[in-house]
Amino acid sequence: MKRILSAIAIGLGAAGAALAADTRYLPPPGLYQVDIVGGLKIQSPTHTLERNDTYDGASGSISSEYKRDGGSPAKNVIPGAGPHRTCIGPTPPGALPKGLAIDGCKATKGQVVNGEMVALHTCPWGSMKIHLRQVDAQTWQTSVERVQNGNAEAGTARNEQKTVMRLTRVGDCKG
Repeated sequence: MKRILSAIAIGLGAAGAALAADTRYLPPPGLYQVDIVGGLKIQSPTHTLERNDTYDGASGSISSEYKRDGGSPAKNVIPGAGPHRTCIGPTPPGALPKGLAIDGCKATKGQVVNGEMVALHTCPWGSMKIHLRQVDAQTWQTSVERVQNGNAEAGTARNEQKTVMRLTRVGDCKG
């Protein structure tokens, strides 16, 4: 659950930084069902690990598949306790998430390419490429490709992560 909310915050916060004054590609305030599909590949000098996660917003279930080089794949499913929904407030244009600002990230102004807003963030630890689009009248999609550079001499891993998050508006926030 914590990873889901982090993905939403990073995706929308990074999106706000990418968009400047253009909010066409951001979901308006409201209550949203959240569906996420993500993959992570960690490459260290000694091994590679791949993990794929699916967060089903309708049921609230989470399934994860793991594979380590030379090992058998493993799967874990956590049943959900009902729909996963979150309230999203207005996203201020040009706002960079605090965690990214501290890391010294620089955001490029988003460019519209084939009906998507695309922006690149360069950071001391690597980069993020963000794609934002409105799928239909009630659904928005954010894709984030994140590369964290490793250092073979220091024995640190290189991480590649791709996350696709769909937000489907299901109503207004209460309270």
